[in-house]
Amino acid sequence: MLRLFQITGSSSFAARAALEEAAAEYEVVNVHPRKRDDLPEFAAANPLQRVPTVVDGDASVYETGAVLLHIADRYPESGLIPPLGDPLRPAVYRWVTWTANTLHSAWWPLMMPQALTTDEAGAPGIRERGAINMAKHGEYLETELADREWCIGDQFTVADIYLYMLVGWGSFVDDMHVDGATVQAHFERVGARPAIVRARELDDLTPDFQRNHPELRGGQPI
Repeated sequence: MLRLFQITGSSSFAARAALEEAAAEYEVVNVHPRKRDDLPEFAAANPLQRVPTVVDGDASVYETGAVLLHIADRYPESGLIPPLGDPLRPAVYRWVTWTANTLHSAWWPLMMPQALTTDEAGAPGIRERGAINMAKHGEYLETELADREWCIGDQFTVADIYLYMLVGWGSFVDDMHVDGATVQAHFERVGARPAIVRARELDDLTPDFQRNHPELRGGQPI
């Protein structure tokens, strides 16, 4: 059985959603965001002590994109990635990699601009540039998702899960969303899937990714 080290409402949501979509049996280890050192097995699995981290037998997998691809391969019957040899499989690699490298990191200038500079006066400019870049990402996604149900076409994959989570993070930042009617329609489609609804409930999240109980993580006070 897989073990998922997670913090509810964080990047680990994507891993949990993928496991729910795969109908996988897995054990959750709730990590306290401010007491990560309290779990030596967490550091053993991931020296960076970041979530999501999945332990699968003797293998430890971390970084969100890698975890999602591993889950998809681990449960091929789930259809969360096309099989080897399918011409659409590389498209999932591209989507997951772009989402991890570009869209995921694009949120940090908007959420934590002060963490990207030693000059307090520089934070507003960082956020402004972040907003410009996010708008460009929204335009790109509008084009890429046009006339298709899911990221690669007719098949739902882990790429859709990852994109869904990051679009949902728009509710964390005032007046900032990954804009576009096509992007938002994709967000609504993914969010309506039973396994995704279940993952939100397990993470204690509203449909727009707000925490029902912001004072709790994994049911424990922070």
